[in-house]
Amino acid sequence: MVKYKCIELRVNNGRLEDFDKLRDIEQKKLRNGDVVYIYRGTKSKKLYIGQSTQFFDRHRQHYSGNEEKFNVADFDQVMILFSTYFHGSAIKDVENQLISYFKADNPKSKKQQIQFDNDEIINGTNGDSINVYTEREKVSFEVLLPFWENELYPKGWVRTPTLKELRNKALVKYSPIKVLTPQQMDILEEIKTNDNKSFVINGDAGTGKTVLLTHLVAKFMIDKPKHRIAVVLQPNWIKTAKEIFSVYGMYNSNLTIASSTQLINAGENFDTIIVDESHKLSRKFSKQMASFNKVYKGKFANDENHLDALKQLGKQVVLMYDVLQAIRPANITRLQFNRATKDFEKRYLKTQFRIKTPLGKSYTSEDFVNGIKYLLYKDTGLLEETSFNPDFDRSIFQDPDIDAYFGFFEEEPLKSLFDWIEEDRNFHSENINRVLGGLVEPWKQADGKNPTIMHWYEGDIEKSWNSTQENWINSDGAEEQVGSVFAVQGIDLNKVGVLIGNDLQVDDNGCLFGNPANFHNVNGKFSKDDENPENAREFTLFVLNIYYILMTRGIDGIRLGFWKNEEFKKYMLETLEIKQASKIL
Repeated sequence: MVKYKCIELRVNNGRLEDFDKLRDIEQKKLRNGDVVYIYRGTKSKKLYIGQSTQFFDRHRQHYSGNEEKFNVADFDQVMILFSTYFHGSAIKDVENQLISYFKADNPKSKKQQIQFDNDEIINGTNGDSINVYTEREKVSFEVLLPFWENELYPKGWVRTPTLKELRNKALVKYSPIKVLTPQQMDILEEIKTNDNKSFVINGDAGTGKTVLLTHLVAKFMIDKPKHRIAVVLQPNWIKTAKEIFSVYGMYNSNLTIASSTQLINAGENFDTIIVDESHKLSRKFSKQMASFNKVYKGKFANDENHLDALKQLGKQVVLMYDVLQAIRPANITRLQFNRATKDFEKRYLKTQFRIKTPLGKSYTSEDFVNGIKYLLYKDTGLLEETSFNPDFDRSIFQDPDIDAYFGFFEEEPLKSLFDWIEEDRNFHSENINRVLGGLVEPWKQADGKNPTIMHWYEGDIEKSWNSTQENWINSDGAEEQVGSVFAVQGIDLNKVGVLIGNDLQVDDNGCLFGNPANFHNVNGKFSKDDENPENAREFTLFVLNIYYILMTRGIDGIRLGFWKNEEFKKYMLETLEIKQASKIL
């Protein structure tokens, strides 16, 4: 049954035409009822999205002459949406989601590079912060989705036919008006009101660290407009971040988005510096990129790493951190990080957002992440530094259902994984599915420019590594390539196939270790003249972290393939108590 209704009215010089011809119950709903509304100017191509409990009065306020945007927008249509599920939190949520979806659907903003719709969103509220509510999933599937696909798209208000296409866009995933959990909201408010304190925000992959970052920037920009903020990002995410903040009207002279190297070289001071993926900050290291090491001069001459330098530039420093995502010797060490942040406030995000396990299953996304952490790190002593729960439900790894979240292939791993993601594309053409692999096949940077060079071979099948690292998932031919960790760290995918290579092996004591002989990334290994037991242990952690990152990319499912590595398969079956015959897919 339909769980929503919408009413479309003409607007003529601020007057709602034919309002008096509506049914009595419709008029009463628009006078006193929870609704979301969208104004459109068919000539001006402008839109305004809002929500109200008294739309008729709110409409008169808009056209009272005191709101400049309504004086010049030339709106001539309004669509009002209401539902049995609507109440205070729901209408704010729907308003926020529609703003995000319309912005992702809109290509006309000069500051926005993503090309979709040709409407200019002029909403200036940036929505309101809201809590999760009971019917949110029902509102999404029974109201928002059909409203978009059955009303907005057929009537030409939007260009993209389904929300599923837009949900994969960064403008939606990391929207600074996206709903936050109560824990995220508490952390955000604590950081904003205590700008004399610095914070480490710990969180596993997919726990919403980047979403919290965009909200934090938005909160400062709105509540403290004179606050000077710097956001430190990995180079391959800077362009996307600038688009996000530009399209939501938050990019001005008080906001700087840069890499750590750029920020340190500029030497300017800020009220708050927010660092995404701070586990990847650079340290002084012989095999470090030259430009990263050149920052250690002047007042930074005695610093050991980029974090030490950033602390000198910011009155407040906020670090998004995951101890399990450092993947190179040139990254800041755990000892250096702990020393640099000994006086920071520590907070831990626990809710898993990325992974969506199938409906009707007893297991959860947290069960999967805890299981993968146990599989990879149970003998490392590192689990105590994370929010690991040893009581995870192992049934997520034992589920024989062909559509289970987790599974693996025993034969022809390359063919099987590509066939699996291709089959899903027949059912969900909008999905972004990729095959990923450990760094176990040789590659040179120049190879990416030559599409004829292949790296992975299995029978008649030949596949190349990712042709680029920046925005690889949206690049031409990416579906037929094997992605490396450098192309997907921090990225959400729908379904992922992961090739576990022989750089990860099992020693005589039954513990995992990294084998540098089978690892083909020169900057990911210590120098031969620097070999010692501690560095060997650190290298093992780098390899484990790479596979942890690869195995936590998938929203809707994961399949493993074992690339010249039967020993790891046996180790996995025993560790996760998987009955082999039940999981051959």
